[in-house]
Amino acid sequence: MPLIVRDQLVDSICALLPQVLRREMPALSPDTALMDDLAMSSTTGLELMLELEESLGIEISVEDLDRDDFATVSSLAGYVAANIIGAE
Repeated sequence: MPLIVRDQLVDSICALLPQVLRREMPALSPDTALMDDLAMSSTTGLELMLELEESLGIEISVEDLDRDDFATVSSLAGYVAANIIGAE
């Protein structure tokens, strides 16, 4: 996957997390653990996916999405990059 796409997704995820979790965030990085460090629930994870779709104007296949994909900001960005519907 092109690095630029992954970096853009990491930036987008980091920008949306305070909004989705409805609280201020510490400094976020690609290695921030979503479930462990931020106590993100599966419900907020799905809300984050919907917000990503809306903010980026994309559609993401969530068929194969599982808890491991929410391990870190980077792992979620990787899942999203690989599962954009209609992407070549």
